[in-house]
Amino acid sequence: MKNELKEKLAQYFPVESLNKLSDFIEKYNINLKLTKSRKYKLGDYKPPRKAHCKHRITINGDLNKYIKLLVFIHELGHLIVWEKHKGRVKPHGKEWKEEYAKLINIFNENDIFPIDIKQALINDSDNLKAGILSNPELYRTLKKFDDDNKYTYFLEDLPEKSRFVSQCGKTFIKKERLRKRFRCLCIDNNKTYLFHPLANIKPI
Repeated sequence: MKNELKEKLAQYFPVESLNKLSDFIEKYNINLKLTKSRKYKLGDYKPPRKAHCKHRITINGDLNKYIKLLVFIHELGHLIVWEKHKGRVKPHGKEWKEEYAKLINIFNENDIFPIDIKQALINDSDNLKAGILSNPELYRTLKKFDDDNKYTYFLEDLPEKSRFVSQCGKTFIKKERLRKRFRCLCIDNNKTYLFHPLANIKPI
């Protein structure tokens, strides 16, 4: 059974992580599912309910193997916090940060991540963020390990008024920054959209 699980996981996660991953999945009876890309989240966790007796973790299937692994660790932290506290603590409060830090140390100690990702995780350890996208240094490092992808530029690196193609295939003009996101005008339909600074785009 465990070997079958590891064979399935090997299609999506680093080979070096398979033993730890399968151990956690079996220990907590996790239903792990890869989904299509979602705009506002990379993954999520849902606790057992009457209709679903297992812990459920979903991860966007279009992420590279190291981002998938970190998203799994992030959501596993939520699972462990739920086991200990149910819904009585904040989602990304000190309890989650403590569990997430412990899990990161476990995977880092086993030399699962390449040295530059490992160093970025160590740099992040004193100020853990709620999500990978909240840590530009870590996200940029992780994106180096994407498969060949024409959308390799970050929106924040483009000058204002530059034109670019988004991953949905539409053409935009970059406008001003509004707090945490950039306003962009879609040339195809003349509508305005908000983009994360680290959105992957193709300059034109």
